[in-house]
Amino acid sequence: MENNDEVIGLKGIIVRYLRHWKLFLIVFILSFIPAILYLVFYPRTYEFKTRIQIQEDQSLGGASLAMGEAAGLMKSFGIGGGSAGSISIDDEMSILSSNQLFCKMILDMGLYVEYTEPYSFYKMYQDAPLILTPDSATLAGLDDEYRFSVSVKPGKIKVKAASNADSRKFTFTSLPAEITIGRSHFVLDYNKNTKEIDESFSLKIRCLPPSWLAEEMIDGFLVEDYSKTSNIIEITCRDHEKERGKDMLTTLIREYNKDAGSFKQTENMKLLTFIDGRIHNIMAELQQVEANIEGYKTKNRMTLLESDVMFYAEQMRELQVKIIEVEAESQVIKMMDDYIKNPNNKYNVIPSLLSADGEKGGAISVYNEAIVERNRLLKNSNEKNPAFRSVSDQVDKLREGVYQMIDNSKKGYQIVLQDLKGKEKQLLDKMRSIPALEREYVDFKRQQEILQGVYLILLQKREEIELAIGQQTERARVVDKAYMLQKSVGPRKLYAVIAIFIMTLIIPVVWIECRDIYASIKEEYRRGDKTDQ
Repeated sequence: MENNDEVIGLKGIIVRYLRHWKLFLIVFILSFIPAILYLVFYPRTYEFKTRIQIQEDQSLGGASLAMGEAAGLMKSFGIGGGSAGSISIDDEMSILSSNQLFCKMILDMGLYVEYTEPYSFYKMYQDAPLILTPDSATLAGLDDEYRFSVSVKPGKIKVKAASNADSRKFTFTSLPAEITIGRSHFVLDYNKNTKEIDESFSLKIRCLPPSWLAEEMIDGFLVEDYSKTSNIIEITCRDHEKERGKDMLTTLIREYNKDAGSFKQTENMKLLTFIDGRIHNIMAELQQVEANIEGYKTKNRMTLLESDVMFYAEQMRELQVKIIEVEAESQVIKMMDDYIKNPNNKYNVIPSLLSADGEKGGAISVYNEAIVERNRLLKNSNEKNPAFRSVSDQVDKLREGVYQMIDNSKKGYQIVLQDLKGKEKQLLDKMRSIPALEREYVDFKRQQEILQGVYLILLQKREEIELAIGQQTERARVVDKAYMLQKSVGPRKLYAVIAIFIMTLIIPVVWIECRDIYASIKEEYRRGDKTDQ
């Protein structure tokens, strides 16, 4: 019985609405008007796509001068690491969708000035009949929206200019013309790239701060990784102008590569300055030692070694080679220790000065990669960014590990050096017949060879950095150039059909229900009046 009542009630509702079929038909016909207006006036929108591969940075490492057992000792203590750091695709996607990078793209393409015809949604790109150009000072300090209504007729150009703080009207007889609003200056001129310009036309122009426009554009760009196991990033955007969509993607990638290249060059120049300073100091010390040797030999009239020490000299030479290697590496470790403990270099990359630094996975390499990522995030965001704080904390922890490993390495060198000098002392005890002058001369020569070894290491590292500066490797390699997808994404006919269907159902039903409710309220009101009488 209950099911029959529900069926009867549903049939009654359907019959009740079918009695008003004319109303449904009228609304169905009228709903075609907004749907057709949407399909006719909404600009045809296209989707554009490009793919790029993020290249690994090879600038912090490279082949270095092999130093025998000392190089192996460096590796055993964990000093050094790979030259190619791992890539954080999330960080690169954050940079690609940063406001600063979009601002550079907007400035390069001149998109901060928008041109539209009156009562049109279409934003002109290269076909605008006029060009509005702010001067450099106005563009640098642009912090407000400026709106211009231009009416061009033969011999008369009317311009209405307005901002949130001021509005003015101008009349010109010819173009180019200068427009001044407050402290802002603009130049209005004909677009020389447009082939045909009507004698009379109207144009709406809007000039926005690039950072404002960047905020709007970022929402329309989709930056995502192509897969979790690759370094490829896919960038997608939508626009109703075919050339502008492709140009935006191309310019965005070009500005990204330019920004990454500038950052890389800056880091390499800092390293080069550090290496040049160390080379200058080593050369000064080497010249002083060579001058001391010359004066010592002249003063003491030294010529050739005595024949009775030739046997021991051969053994001494082998020990001296090892001692020179270890002392040279000790000097470099000391320089690295002084550099990292200098407060001014707290967030600077530690130069890789030894062969072991080219090995992958070392503490200094990992620390350098973290520093590079921190500086890159700082350049494209601020210190309140959670990603930046996380990287800064990681850098602080890695720095403590570098301190410990350098200390361990210094202790290791001391142990090796003490062992070698112990063997040297045994030989020197056998060479008691060697004059004191000869022993002092050996010390002088050892100092000279140590400084020469350090000088060669620094000179080779300097050459590597100069080669890295000269290389113009792009951070992002274009896998797929910007292209337009075959099917347009707007206006969508399905949206128009859905709107017609919803309007046809909802509007008549709401009107019928409201009419019936009004009639019932009115009837109850009349019954109440009769009861009172």
